[in-house]
Amino acid sequence: MDEPIISSTDKPKFPMRINQYLALKKKSTRRAMDELIKKKKVLINNRLAVLGDRVKEEDEVKVLFHETKVVD
Repeated sequence: MDEPIISSTDKPKFPMRINQYLALKKKSTRRAMDELIKKKKVLINNRLAVLGDRVKEEDEVKVLFHETKVVD
């Protein structure tokens, strides 16, 4: 049996990896989002994101694009 084709209107499945979530939201690549995570520019619920983190639909995700300093 052939698998159904998933359309772009399908709802994403959570939890999902942070880089995938950001790539979907920001229309960029997962690798580009990995670089932002490595540079400590991504927060999940006001906590620095690390590679491999997973987000749930209700999580608050922020991307710091300006020269904002984040303290560990």
